[in-house]
This record gives sequence, C-alpha cells and structure tokens, in this order.
Amino acid sequence: MERSSDLNLIIIDQDPVRRAAVVRLAEALGVGQVVTLEEWPESFTSALVEKPTVVLVDGAQLSRYALDLSTQARSGLLFVAMVHGESGTTPEFLAAGCGAVLYDPITVVDLERIVALAKSVLERERDRERRQLVKLNALRQVEADLTLLAELTPEWLMQSLLLLQRILEVPALAVWRVDWENDALLNAGAIGLPAAFLREVERQAHGRAAELVHRVLESAVRPVDMREGSSDERVVTAPEIRRETGLEAGIVVPIRRAGRVVALFSVYLRRMEDFDRADMQLYDSAAEALAVAWTVAETRRELLLNQQLYRALVEEQPVGNLLCAMDGSVRLANGSAARLLGYERPERLLGVRLPEVVRTLAPLPWDEWCQRPVGAPSVGAVIPVLSLDKRLRILEFHARIVELPGTGARWEPQVQLVLQDVTLERRRLMELELLHDLTRMVSEDRNLDAAFQIVADRLQREFGYGLVGLALLSPDGSRFVGRAVRVEGGLTYNEWRADRGVTGRAVRENRAQLVVDVRQDPDYFDPQPDLPMESEVVAVLRRNGKPIGVLNIESRRGHRLDQEDLRLALNIAVHLELLMRQVELTEQLERQALSDPLTGLPNRRALLEHLRRALRDRRVESVVVILIDFDGFKTLNDEKGHLFGDSMLQAVAQRLAQSLRPSDLVARYGGDEFAVVLADVNLEVAEEVAERLRHAIAGLPFQVRDELVHLTISLGIAVSPQHGDTPDMLLRAADEALYAAKRRGGNAVAVADKHTAR
Repeated sequence: MERSSDLNLIIIDQDPVRRAAVVRLAEALGVGQVVTLEEWPESFTSALVEKPTVVLVDGAQLSRYALDLSTQARSGLLFVAMVHGESGTTPEFLAAGCGAVLYDPITVVDLERIVALAKSVLERERDRERRQLVKLNALRQVEADLTLLAELTPEWLMQSLLLLQRILEVPALAVWRVDWENDALLNAGAIGLPAAFLREVERQAHGRAAELVHRVLESAVRPVDMREGSSDERVVTAPEIRRETGLEAGIVVPIRRAGRVVALFSVYLRRMEDFDRADMQLYDSAAEALAVAWTVAETRRELLLNQQLYRALVEEQPVGNLLCAMDGSVRLANGSAARLLGYERPERLLGVRLPEVVRTLAPLPWDEWCQRPVGAPSVGAVIPVLSLDKRLRILEFHARIVELPGTGARWEPQVQLVLQDVTLERRRLMELELLHDLTRMVSEDRNLDAAFQIVADRLQREFGYGLVGLALLSPDGSRFVGRAVRVEGGLTYNEWRADRGVTGRAVRENRAQLVVDVRQDPDYFDPQPDLPMESEVVAVLRRNGKPIGVLNIESRRGHRLDQEDLRLALNIAVHLELLMRQVELTEQLERQALSDPLTGLPNRRALLEHLRRALRDRRVESVVVILIDFDGFKTLNDEKGHLFGDSMLQAVAQRLAQSLRPSDLVARYGGDEFAVVLADVNLEVAEEVAERLRHAIAGLPFQVRDELVHLTISLGIAVSPQHGDTPDMLLRAADEALYAAKRRGGNAVAVADKHTAR
C-alpha cells in the first residue's frame, strides 16, 4: 500500500469511537501527522497545516458553522464531511465547498480514496487549479442528486440551480427553454437575476430564438459581452436593463435531449475579466448534469400525465365506489356512488356513517360484511334504497374487506363497496375488478404477459365468451403473434397471418369490428372447426394512432354479441394501451437515468453498476477496465465550438462501440473520457483490445461537418484482481495508467502498475 507520509490529517468529531477508528485507518495508510479534535477550532494554525492537510469533520458540526470552505481550501486544506444519521445530505456539503463526502462506517478504501483526491488537489501549485478540481469533483458527485430531484419534485430546477450556484461561485444562473415551434426563449428558472431582465430577454428573443441558438453554437468559446456599448450580436437586452443586473459577462452552454438543443444554460459574471477558459469544463459539467435531470423530468411528466389520464377514465366509470371504516364511516367515494345515494357531490358523503344514512327497505347486512376475513371474495346483496332525493333505487352492493394504511402507522381492515343500479349488467362489476387487478399487476410487477393472461382468462370464464385472444403484430406486420389466447376446452392457435379474417380487416381499416353473424361475413374463418361460433368483436390496440395488435372476442353458437360487448372490448383495449405505455415510459425513465443524453451510451452511473455486478459475479474470473481520453480534444473544442465537439464525441462513441463485442460495455465516463469493461479476458487480450481501439480511432479520419479530423486517444488498462477488486480501485488504477500513456506523448496504451491493487 502506497504510503502517505507527505499528507496530514485532522479529525474533528465528538464521537471517541469513530475518532479512534479513523485514526487506526490513517495509521494503516501511513498518513504523516494525525490530529484529533472534539470541537471546531477557532482557527487552523500553521502548526496544524504545515503540510497539505485533509480535514475530516462530523457533518453535524459543519451544519452549525457558516464557513466559506472554499476560502480555507486556498490554505492547503481539503474538507471532507462525515455523514451519519440526520447530520445532513450530500448536496448540502458539496455545495458548501467540501471536496467529498464519507458515509459512516468509514472503511480503509474510503479513506484511501480521499487521500488520493487530496494529493491530486492539494499538490496543485495554483489555488485556482485546486479550487477547480474540488468543484469538478463536487459537480460529478452532485449529478446523481440532480437526477433524483427531477424524479421527486416539480421544483427540481430551482433547487438544482441553487446547488450549482454555490458550487460554481457565480452571482447568477438561468435556464432558457427553447420553444422551437414558436421560435421563442422561455425562462425555465433563474437565480440572481431581476424579473425585468428575464421578461426583456423573452420579449426580445421572440421570433429570433433559432437565430440566437445558432449563434451560440457557432461562436467560439467566448463570453457574451453585456457591458454598455457592447456590439455582441448575442445580446438582446437594452443597456439600462443590463445595468440593473450589475453583470458584465455571460457564458451560454447548450442543454441537449436526444441530440437536440432543448435549452440554454447561462452563467453570469460580474466582470468580464472574471472569465477563465479553464472554467468552461465546470460549466460544461453543470450543463451535462442538468441535461440528464431535464430528460428524467420530462419523462416523469409524461408518465404522470399518462397516469392522470388513466385515473380520469376510471373515475368516469358508471359504477359507484365507496371505502368505509369498520364502523361504517365513509372515507372515499366517487361521483357515481354519490349520485346513486342521492348526494350532489362525493365530498358530502365523507365522514358519514353509511348504515345510518342509507334508508333501505331491506336490512343493510353491515355486520355480516364486517365479519368476513381480509382478502375474501366480495359478497353481493341486492337492496332497495330510498335516496336523499326520495327516489327508490334497487342497488346491488358488492362488499369485501381490504387491508389499507389507516390513520396510524399500522394497516387497518376496511370495507370496500361497489354499488350499481340493478339495470346495469353484472359484467360492469367484473370489468372494474379486472381493470383494477390489471393496474395493480402492471404497477407492481410490470408484467404485461401476466396482464394479457388475466384479460383472456377473466373474459372467457366470467363473461361466457367462447374465445378471447390478445395478439400483437410482428415487427414486419405480416402476422399476429398470440400473447394470450383462451377458448372453451383449452388453447387454440397462437399465430396467424395478419391479412386473414376479421382481425386482419380491423387492422387494415384501423377500426373496431362487430360481426353479429359470422356465417354471413366473407372474411371470417373458424378458429376451431369443432367449436362453431355465432358472433365476433375485434378491438384494435394502438400506439400513436397506429395498430399494434387486437383484442378478439368470439361467442359460441346461440350467444349473439351486441354493442355492449363492443363497448367492453373497446374499454379494455384503451386501458391495455395506457398500461403498455406506462410500462414503456417507466422502463424509458430507468434507461434515461443510466444513459448519456449526447452519445446514447451508458453514463457513469450505469458504468459503476455494471462494474459492481461483474465483480460480484463468481462466474467471472477477471474484469478489465480500459479508460480512454482524447488527445488534444480541449483545443479542438475551443477552436471549433461546442457543436463541433459534440459531433466528434458522437462519432467517436459510435466507432468505439462498433469495435467491441456486443457483450462488452462502452460508457461515457465524463467530458471527453470513455470507459470500456471486458469480462473474463486476461491482460494480454485486454492489451490487444486496447490497441484495436487505438487503431480504430487513429487509423481513419473523422468526417465532421464537412471537415476531415484526425484524432488520437490514450488508453489506460486495469484488471481485477491484480489491480483491485472494487470499482473505485480499478478506475483509479486505470486512470493512473491513462495518464502514464498521456505522459508518453499520447496515442498510446499503458497498463496499471501492480502496486495499485492496494
């Protein structure tokens, strides 16, 4: 294990057990001097910080002190928060200026990672470089927190901007959404800018948004000049409006979704001389974090809208629903239940005791219902009811006991009642129960095949149909593939041509079909010759208005289907479409959280999860990590602009992926760095793969925006278990090898030293 005697450690923690444990870990790492304190010192004297020093601080103490940690970092200190219990959250400490966050219990690997970070940061000769590395590390760690915010709250953008403002240490930030349809810029969120400035930008940019975005993308990496007398074509506000802000410069970075610019991220500076090209890496990293969160937020919004649409469809069902406590008091009611009982609105029912307010000509068997066990099938009772509007309705009550969260922490049994008029057919109840079970199954398990089986089984068994089939079109649209087909007596065919029968006609015409007498329809064909059918109903399943499958219902001879059967099939088809879309959106949301929005490759989070799985898999004997970095990409990006650089990243990502096996993983590690993971290959094969990748990039120029660009890469290799058995250890070893390749002049492959396994 590499010694760390050139580094000191200060531990500020009131917990003696934790202090002693960290001291032992520091001694094992060979840290120079270890100082332990119970309370925050009045000052960090030269005696404490005579060498580059790491300060481990209990998060609870950090929360009590309003300290500018970035100022202390200039004196050779790297602050690290020790988080436990309710002492704080990662974004809070990173935004305050901490270089990293450790979670209790702290391991030797955790402390070794902090020591490595401290060396790379504190050994920098210039304060600005030190602070920039701390900020860049904080931005990389906070990216996952921005994604989580986007999943949890609609206010994610403002909270994200507050975090980014503190990390970047700038006076103002803003995000401008690009409305391509109306050629406008709309402010999505801003920190540190007056309302008049925001309104002025929106007004002046209307009708010019596409032009302004083009200018931002095509311009060299230079700040927007906001000073009075500026002739910068990217400025759209009047001098007096800009004067109120007290800002002189702005840096604009595009935010993309699926390669398309969806917003502009603006960073504002008080003085033009505050701009430093080296800070562009920070602004790019912040924009990338916002891009991932933006994608997640948009997908989450679409998912919520889909769920709201589904709830609206259920609420409009002409079936009453009540949920009551065991004493009869109503907790939930929908509009149909209120109307059947004579109430104007469902809110009027809440809190009343149902056995007392419902006047019946026959006893309401409340006690009998309450004695039924949880989960038992519903029991029905047909009861004449005099409602409040003095109308006599014959209602059919279906009651069952369900267990749901109560007023306290425990779940409580409650009575669920489904009410319907006697004239409504029983199948409306079974339809509602079917849709409820479908929704629960898809929401909990996301198992569409099981949902299809439930539909086929329930309709065939409970509604008396002779045949029920759910089938989806094959990718080429030439045939139907049965996902669930049920017929009296067992299974029938599972695949048939898409140009045959009433189902084929329904898809060609893209509309539902009701055939009352199948013997009179020239397109009809018998599913089973020994099972003569009377009628057929076909409902079309669609995605974006185009057919993707069918729900097919047929009745046996003597059972004639009508419009009510067609309505049932159409209703179930609509719900199936929504559930399929919900599953698709949920899976898309999970994929996007693990994907890089620019290249489409897995992102850093996906890379780490893949590495953890591979290292835990006992069937995998070795795991190889190859880190890849462009040679001279920053210069190319500065000279050609962000649009050109993004195109280069996409082209390189595609060529790397094409040079690997389908089982290999290539991910975007961050910025212009990529990572490759190979399983069950030895070091010799790994070096061959790395050389193949190097030749794939250097051997053929890239055609980017009508220019031929020659590019080379440097590669660093680490393999488990020789160079480490955790993702952090392997990545650190590969990173050290990568920079060894860089030091050789680039366009080279280097292997990690064996001592890095520690």
